Amino acid sequence: MKLPRIPLPKLTGWKRRTAYGAFLVLSFLFALQRTFPTEAVRERIMLEAAAQGWQVRMGDLSPSGFGGMTASAVTLESRDGLRIPIDEARASLRLWPLLLGRRGIAFDLALFQGRLRGVVEEGRGWRRLVLTGRDVDLSRATPIKKASGIDLAGVVSAQVDVTLYAREPARSTGRLEVTVEKAAVNGGEVPVPGMGGNLSLPRFTLGKVTARASVRDGKVLFDELASRSDDLEMSGEQVYLQLQPNLEYAPIYGRARVKPADGFWQKSGTAGLRGVAEMALASAKGRDGSYGFQLYGTLGHPQARPAGQ
Repeated sequence: MKLPRIPLPKLTGWKRRTAYGAFLVLSFLFALQRTFPTEAVRERIMLEAAAQGWQVRMGDLSPSGFGGMTASAVTLESRDGLRIPIDEARASLRLWPLLLGRRGIAFDLALFQGRLRGVVEEGRGWRRLVLTGRDVDLSRATPIKKASGIDLAGVVSAQVDVTLYAREPARSTGRLEVTVEKAAVNGGEVPVPGMGGNLSLPRFTLGKVTARASVRDGKVLFDELASRSDDLEMSGEQVYLQLQPNLEYAPIYGRARVKPADGFWQKSGTAGLRGVAEMALASAKGRDGSYGFQLYGTLGHPQARPAGQ
């Protein structure tokens, strides 16, 4: 039996040119996926990270989709010895921004039992970050404990969409929101100004921590920075960051208030802390029993000192 012949459509003019262009793009993407230069990409990642002060180690590296890659067992280590383990990392080029003369990368990271997904785009003089974070477990984030000296617990969620202009910070815009459910401090040590040493922290709960901020006028302005639990009530007032090309060195300003609950001093491990706190923070104690602090330092190294209310 002879099959009927199906006539193919005849393409003329712009339709033919569009078809040829689409064929070339698909052929290029297919060839790129089949001939993915794994080792060359691995070396480039390590070189770029080294230029930023990080050492990268990774297990398997393989192509993923068109113009993408997947890496497992990734470890980032800074010059200071800070190590960040990432169970799996996926990244892919975004074609549409590339056609418009911008560089764009979509990423998906699995770390600390949670995920960070988002997009980074870079144009002439600006950079945009869109990020969604879910179920990141602070109790597994040993790098934070090492950097801060505090053993934290809680589950982090985040929504971020900011565009930063390095040379013109006043043009920067965006919003960010971070929440930590079931936040707690499981111990640690913090320096106390005027004491010449560190203060050992007992275990206490923070409840739900909420931070909401907007980016405008060259600053990151916190509209809300607060937490409340059966142990403590904490809040920030007029807290903001002054944007800098290197965010690690962005100055931080503002005030914070910490009010222990009535039953906090009866908890195990806080009996000895009360006398130290009342002595070192006497000038910062308000009439309602709360303690005031002046925030200063930088985003990478925030600090606080007692301040009268």
